[in-house]
Amino acid sequence: MINKNPQNVPQDGFGKILLMFAWPALWFTFLIYIVGRQFIPAGGTTPTWVIMGITVLGTGAELVAGLVLLRREGYRLTVSALRDRIRWRWPKGWKASGLALIVFILGMSLSMMMGPVNRSLASVPGFVPPEWWPAGSNPTIPVKGTADVFPDISLKGNFLFVIFYFIVGLVFNIFGEEIYYRGYLLPRMHGVFGKWDWVANGVFFTLKHVYQRWMYPGILVGGLSFAFAFGPLGSLPLAMLFHWVGNFLFQMVFLVMAALGVG
Repeated sequence: MINKNPQNVPQDGFGKILLMFAWPALWFTFLIYIVGRQFIPAGGTTPTWVIMGITVLGTGAELVAGLVLLRREGYRLTVSALRDRIRWRWPKGWKASGLALIVFILGMSLSMMMGPVNRSLASVPGFVPPEWWPAGSNPTIPVKGTADVFPDISLKGNFLFVIFYFIVGLVFNIFGEEIYYRGYLLPRMHGVFGKWDWVANGVFFTLKHVYQRWMYPGILVGGLSFAFAFGPLGSLPLAMLFHWVGNFLFQMVFLVMAALGVG
C-alpha cells in the first residue's frame, strides 16, 4: 500500500489542481456542444463517427498533455524511465492482490447498481441529457441491443469497426485518461490532500465530466476505483484494467457477437 510520495514528485497547489481538471472539461464541452453539434441532423442522434472523433480529440489531448508534462518533469518517455513515476507495475503479494480483487468486485457491483440512479438523475432539471445524446451514455434511452448504441453502423461482418473501436477505446480513452489523471496528476495532489489524494482525484475526475453530468453516480464509482488502484494499491496497469473492463468489456463482447451475427 502506497500512502506517501516516495518519488519526490513536484506538488501542485489547490488552484493548479482545479485548473488541471477544468481545462479538459472545457475542451470536451467545446468539442461536444460547439463542434460536434454542427454535424448532428435536426431531430436526429449523434453519428458514430462524431462520437469517435470527439473521443480521439478529447482524450487524445489528455494523453498528449500527460506525456508532455511528464517530459517537462525531466523523464524520458520510456517505460523504464517512467516505471516508478507512473507506478507501472502490478500489485505484489497476496494481500494486495486480494484487495485488488475485492475492489474490482465491489466497483463492478456498485457500478451496475448505479444504472437506476443515473436514470433518476437524468430527469432532474439541469441534468437532463440533450435529445441528441447517444444512447450508449444516455440513461433516458432504453438500449435493447448493440444496434441501439450504433444505429448508423452495419455491424454484421464489420470486424474492421470492432478493431477500430477497440483501438480508439484502449489507446485514447484508457491510456489517455489514466496516464493524465492518475499517472501524472494524482501523485502531484499529495501535498494538498495527503493520504486522501486518491479520493480527491476520483471526485474531481467525476466533476470533470460535467458535459455528461447525468452519469455522475456511475462515474464516481469508477473514478474512485481507478484512483484507489493507482493510489493505495500503487498500480497504473491495474487502474487501466479496471477502467477498460468498466467502460468496454461488455460493449466489446456484444460488438463481437453482432459482427458474428449472433444475438
